[in-house]
Amino acid sequence: MKVSEISNGSEVKIHAAISGHSIVLMTEAVFGVKAGLLVKPMEYFGKYMQFLEPSNVSILNKRDGRVYKFMSTTITPVKTRYGIFHLIKSSSKLEPENTRKAERFYIEKLGLMSVNGNNMDLKNCIVYDISMRGISLVLDNNTSLKVGDRLDVMFRYGATLHNYEISTVVVRNFEVQGKRAVGCSISNLNVDLIGLLSSKKQEQHTKLDEIPETVLNPKISEKQQAMELEEDIAKDELPDRPAMITISSNQKPSGNPLDPGNLEHVERTTLRQARKDERAAQKAIELDNLLDLRDI
Repeated sequence: MKVSEISNGSEVKIHAAISGHSIVLMTEAVFGVKAGLLVKPMEYFGKYMQFLEPSNVSILNKRDGRVYKFMSTTITPVKTRYGIFHLIKSSSKLEPENTRKAERFYIEKLGLMSVNGNNMDLKNCIVYDISMRGISLVLDNNTSLKVGDRLDVMFRYGATLHNYEISTVVVRNFEVQGKRAVGCSISNLNVDLIGLLSSKKQEQHTKLDEIPETVLNPKISEKQQAMELEEDIAKDELPDRPAMITISSNQKPSGNPLDPGNLEHVERTTLRQARKDERAAQKAIELDNLLDLRDI
């Protein structure tokens, strides 16, 4: 999928770096055009941000609920008849982060499990996520499992705290945030589990549907809107506020990544004057202290 095919209203996260410090900027997809994806404008101190170096972008696509991660080539502000937007360009083909055929849902509920039929020694676990084909469990420090172990897992979930029981087999070991975990295949897909998965899927899609879309011109078709936007982008007109913040990872280190001294739109003369005023104020305080000592 191309970046221009992302749905209107999709959530966009841009991972960038200023002076070696990582930042995450949030915006929203508006319209896909031949040149890339138009998103809502991003500003800092009233200036439009621009990313002239590659940046990591993560998008939760509203159409299918999947997360797409890719590398942008540039992200720059553009002026159109419908206002100012940012244009994300990328030559990368977008692939969904999770390519599993079975959609996976996060549960994160405390549960109990028995290992290889030993119901006299129940162990604690956390049901991390679940799908039609498998389940992931986070283990406590005293539990060690190997591939092939049979687990009977019990946990309560939902407003009514319904009790779910699942029979699984360990197929892999991994870690979740530094804790030991196992991935298991489900051997008994019962009616209760199907109902839980169905409700989780409905819950997720409803949440995505609540995200409003940006309507540029309801009087004309999307194809006509795209043609208008491409005409405006081709003009290469600068926004009304030409000064922009250029986000670059090769700036000099600073304690604060958003220090005005690191941003191009702040004039250096203004900064020098501010430092000069600060030194003058400090000298005035020292002089007052000397006068106080003279009086004593």
